Amino acid sequence: MLARLSLLALCASMASAENYAVLVCGSNEYYNYRHHADVAHAYQVLTRGGVKAENIITMMYDDVPYASENPFPGQLFNKPASTLAAANDVYASVKDHIDYKGKQVTADTYLQVITGNASAGGKVLQSGPEDNVFLYFVDHGGPGMLCFPGFQTLVHEWDLMDALQSMHDKKMYKNLVFFVDACESGSMFENLPADINVFAVTAATASESGYGKYCGSPKVGGTVIPSCLGEEFSCTWLEEADVTDLSTVTLQALYKIVQEGVIMSHPQEFGALAYAAATDADAFLGHGKTAPSAAAAVAQDAGERWSSRDMKLQTLRAQYLAATDAGRRSELAAALIAEVEDREAADAKFAALAKKLALPEELNTSTGTPYRHCLKPAHEAAREHCGYSDYSLKYASVVAGACNHWKGD
Repeated sequence: MLARLSLLALCASMASAENYAVLVCGSNEYYNYRHHADVAHAYQVLTRGGVKAENIITMMYDDVPYASENPFPGQLFNKPASTLAAANDVYASVKDHIDYKGKQVTADTYLQVITGNASAGGKVLQSGPEDNVFLYFVDHGGPGMLCFPGFQTLVHEWDLMDALQSMHDKKMYKNLVFFVDACESGSMFENLPADINVFAVTAATASESGYGKYCGSPKVGGTVIPSCLGEEFSCTWLEEADVTDLSTVTLQALYKIVQEGVIMSHPQEFGALAYAAATDADAFLGHGKTAPSAAAAVAQDAGERWSSRDMKLQTLRAQYLAATDAGRRSELAAALIAEVEDREAADAKFAALAKKLALPEELNTSTGTPYRHCLKPAHEAAREHCGYSDYSLKYASVVAGACNHWKGD
């Protein structure tokens, strides 16, 4: 009798287990087109793959789809193709399901959302102890931090680890998978606890940039979109999900596919590796094979790949070259010059900082040191007084290196 009751309880728990997801685009402005398209595509993959829309929370500034620079207002494409149908408007699925927009997209709100804290002011994660949770974040980053729109707020590595530990302690999941597409994203999981059932995959190591894909002058239906249509890491896993039955691919196998498909950076894995090797990807990402039939083919031309650190500069350059109106070309020329001046100012500012701090040329930027408590206040001070941008984030390593060199003082 006892065995029968135990079996019934097990069956009941399995029947009630659900999939949940939080998808975050942490950027704004047209030059970050790719981030918006990646998150929109992820939403399409999950919902078409059987994950309930009500179990997905999306955070996206949502300015890019309707930006004046977008040649297809109200649409986003994650790959080039000869027709609009083949390119697949990924925004169509998510546009009415964005839970946090504009200035609501902040680091604090994100941490409240994933920990189920109603202070977020909107939809929060309400998963339980038998549920699988998928977290996906795409934006800019640096050693020990992830950025939110306008670089106004940051999620720091310690705060993220605290949030994951809190989720585990509150039994908000059975297992959790976390994909992070950002520069230096490997730094976010160097201190991931080994016993909280989290499998994390990052686009890059702790010391390298992420890269955009389909950059330069990608064409959709014969029209040039002068930007990058996606991030290399994100496009790789999303396009695999578009055409593959994910019940036949383990999380570990999917990671290996991504690792081989990404050529400009080096994806990393952390945490529950044995679990990932034994668990099919459909347990978190839906059943796969979700691309519309017309859009199933993978783009043959990957175009240029741009470093995230040069994205604004390269996008302005591409827009300038594509512009035909004289007035618009003049505006873009001025913006391009201003961007070069901003980059030169950042070079000078952070060089002076390194000199003042008497830092050696070879810096230890690891977050896995006894001095990692220094990173959060140091990054916040640099953000406020020096200014972080997609370009100047390359100097976040100076901040991390200073913490280690001066032993947290």
